[in-house]
Amino acid sequence: MSMKETAYINAVARIRFNELSLLSSADLEQLITAKDTKAALAVLRDKGWIDHEGRQDIDDSFKQQAEAAWELLMEIAPDTDELRFLVVGNDFHNIKAALKSFVAQEPEVRSFITPSIIPPQEIRDAIFNKDRKDLPDFARNAIEKTYNVLVRTRDGQLADIMLDAMALDCMAEFAARTRSSFVTDLVELISATANLKIALRAARTGKGEQFLTDALCNTKTISRNELIAATLKGEEELKAFISNSTYGGEVEQLQKSAAAFEKWCDDLIISHISSAKYKSFGIDPLVAYFFAKQAEIKSVRIIISCKQIKLPAEAIRERVREIYV
Repeated sequence: MSMKETAYINAVARIRFNELSLLSSADLEQLITAKDTKAALAVLRDKGWIDHEGRQDIDDSFKQQAEAAWELLMEIAPDTDELRFLVVGNDFHNIKAALKSFVAQEPEVRSFITPSIIPPQEIRDAIFNKDRKDLPDFARNAIEKTYNVLVRTRDGQLADIMLDAMALDCMAEFAARTRSSFVTDLVELISATANLKIALRAARTGKGEQFLTDALCNTKTISRNELIAATLKGEEELKAFISNSTYGGEVEQLQKSAAAFEKWCDDLIISHISSAKYKSFGIDPLVAYFFAKQAEIKSVRIIISCKQIKLPAEAIRERVREIYV
């Protein structure tokens, strides 16, 4: 055991304690079978997601749950820089939001999200003041590339897909610095499945080669060029390509619906992080806890959304992701 791994022993002990407060399968089932939205929110209130005075908006609750998980990691991790890959995607979202506000000449940016590496207001000020020198390289480079696209073409969708691809490439770069195969394999899984989802949507909507070149990130388990070539040949050719890839084991999900395939992709990530349950040191349990919390928030969001449109319990179960605990 390395000194680096032993440094995480106390942190992992804190994670194990906090895992006890994650929602269980029984908790999610209670939400799913609640008679209506009000009853589901009452369950969340009992679980501490919403204050008992009823003043807290459910969207605020989602935000606070994510921020609390990140704050815990920042408090207990021996080296917080190793965890930057977990939230760098939010920085790219914030770059996207600030750039669009700048081009639209709307000084107030309303759609920033946290947690993030860079305080969102710093991103906003750097873009509006055209002074990016104090930003980290990844943010400065991303702004420079997409600023030119937005100013030249006014194509917000193109800027979005470029930033999404850059976010995944940056996430992989940061993950590699952890020297954890668990982390690098996790990020590879996230990136590869993101590419597959983009390719499927592109095949169904007839997107061309330039779109795919801009939208797909770099991965090791699926050739980017081969994925582009298969996508351009149509949806059936793409499905055949996926079925013969590393990710072909559940290709029948593709035959059901895009939503079923996206759920399978999310569940694949939970399956990967589950191995961290049995580790007593190192960064892996901290990373797994953060992803488990994100999956939990996503499932609760899905359930509440389904309740609001009065979907039956069985239909909700089909949409809810696997959980970590």
